[in-house]
Amino acid sequence: MNVTTSRRRYFLVERYLPEADARSVVAATQRQTGSTDDPRHIGTVVIAAEETCLSVFEAADAPSLAAATDAAGLPADRIVEAEWFPGPST
Repeated sequence: MNVTTSRRRYFLVERYLPEADARSVVAATQRQTGSTDDPRHIGTVVIAAEETCLSVFEAADAPSLAAATDAAGLPADRIVEAEWFPGPST
């Protein structure tokens, strides 16, 4: 029996959001995660002084992540595959 599993990968999503505040960005980002097939939000950093938002997601591929960001109302300016090294658990 041949079982195929899709490998989930990590992606950095970069957005430039003028006039956005951290709460609205985080709320919209969290809406992107629904079923187990959807991208999973790992974390977000908002750099207000530069109107920049950087999010890390776990997803099957970049196109599915791009579709999810568009559907959440926060289209990405850039999506790039990245390596994720979580810190020690607290």
